[in-house]
Amino acid sequence: MKNALVLAACAVLFTAAPAFAHGAHEHGVARLNVAVDGSTVDIDLESPLANPLSFEHAPSTPEQRQAVQDMAVNLHRAENIFVFPAAAQCRLKSVTLESEALPADLLQAVASPQPQTSAAKGAQPAAATGDGHGQHDGHEQSAEHADLDASFAFECAHPEALHGMDVRLFAQWPALHELRVQLVTPAGQHAAELTGQAHQLSW
Repeated sequence: MKNALVLAACAVLFTAAPAFAHGAHEHGVARLNVAVDGSTVDIDLESPLANPLSFEHAPSTPEQRQAVQDMAVNLHRAENIFVFPAAAQCRLKSVTLESEALPADLLQAVASPQPQTSAAKGAQPAAATGDGHGQHDGHEQSAEHADLDASFAFECAHPEALHGMDVRLFAQWPALHELRVQLVTPAGQHAAELTGQAHQLSW
């Protein structure tokens, strides 16, 4: 019965709450939907491209293409971004990345030709620049706005030890300042806000 309730809550959260799922395009802010159902954890991330990148359009230079691919490689290593208690033994099962502004081939799980030492330390290849933090009202820039939609699925061998996760996205995306979270568990729905100083999500 609990599983059915979680699935129903997820349906409400992901399809019947467009104000959250497709909120205002606000640089420095991203949205995270987390659904915990027994041994599975499904995570949906929606973010302006300006948070992981310094542009919100199709890459036009080799450097921009490399930045997109580096971003994708890091996201496909989501076990380093969403860190669960070791006792839960959670394993990453799948990753899906989509953006209307970015070529699909650059978003695949392809090893980057560049060394990943900086990514391992939480650095981002191309930091967002400018004062784009905050919501944009000007129509003249609307064509440049684009989002990244990412979905992650985890399977945990010991769900009884699954009581939260550490979200380390802020270390990889310095331009990100706030994660607005909607969490669904068998116990109900909860909202939270995470920051670079407070990035632990508990349930």
